[in-house]
Amino acid sequence: MVANSDTFPIEDAGKAAVCSGCPGRELCLSQGQQKDPDQDVLDLRLRAIRHKILVLSGKGGVGKSSIASQFSIQLAQSGKKVGLLDVDICGPSAPKLLGVTDQIIETSQWGWKPAISPQGGVKVLSVGSLLSSDSHAVVWRGPRKTSMIKKMIKDTFWGRLDYLIIDTPPGTSDEHLTIVQLLARTKPDGAIIVTSPQRLSAGVVSREIRFCQKLNVPILGILENMSGFQCPCCHEVTDLFSRGGGEELAMKYNIPFLGKIPLDSDFTVACESGLYTSQGPASTALETIITSVTNIIS
Repeated sequence: MVANSDTFPIEDAGKAAVCSGCPGRELCLSQGQQKDPDQDVLDLRLRAIRHKILVLSGKGGVGKSSIASQFSIQLAQSGKKVGLLDVDICGPSAPKLLGVTDQIIETSQWGWKPAISPQGGVKVLSVGSLLSSDSHAVVWRGPRKTSMIKKMIKDTFWGRLDYLIIDTPPGTSDEHLTIVQLLARTKPDGAIIVTSPQRLSAGVVSREIRFCQKLNVPILGILENMSGFQCPCCHEVTDLFSRGGGEELAMKYNIPFLGKIPLDSDFTVACESGLYTSQGPASTALETIITSVTNIIS
């Protein structure tokens, strides 16, 4: 029986009473004693970054990457030094969302130099910037994904930052386990959980909450994206995708509800163009949410 992290921490693998007599005990003991030789270098890079925030969602298509990119740009526009790390290895979208598709990742004596967004000067690193074409498919197994994520931290010259926003793929898989493990010793501030209003989406996203709880990742709050459409003429709000899923999820798990971001055509155009906009209800709502998050972690 191999140690299950849902039951006890990996460092206790092979040591619990239930492990006695198990044929896999020696294997678990060896796993628990292993130390990553690169961890000290990783910690050195990460300790130069004051705040590290994960953007998570168990569900695809809820606008998580758009939120992460605009979150980064708005922080940078306020005068903060910000980086965005895109660990969605198979579906990278950060280069387009931050307007750096034409930039090449250069190698220096200090490591990879991230791309710099034209809006706010956000440092951006994504597998999407390492591919020769944005139509190329990344078909990698778990170990290669893990190796790439580690390299994106250890071998990248992030420098001193006020914030590193980490955009993750949907689910609770290799990328999530890897980044949480790599961040563990430098204590990330926590995770923002993104959902859409539908209860179906909220039900899937609840798995991400349990993932964070099991791995001791603090949850900063739940954000409900695509929460209604506000008419630009009369300002009446129409709920296109049901309503209340995010708030119900926050109440169920006793997690702060950060707020709602409505559907907004100006915000959509800004996201797809890698631009910053302070106009419209979505940008206003996100600005309020950013203030709440920064107050929580300060």
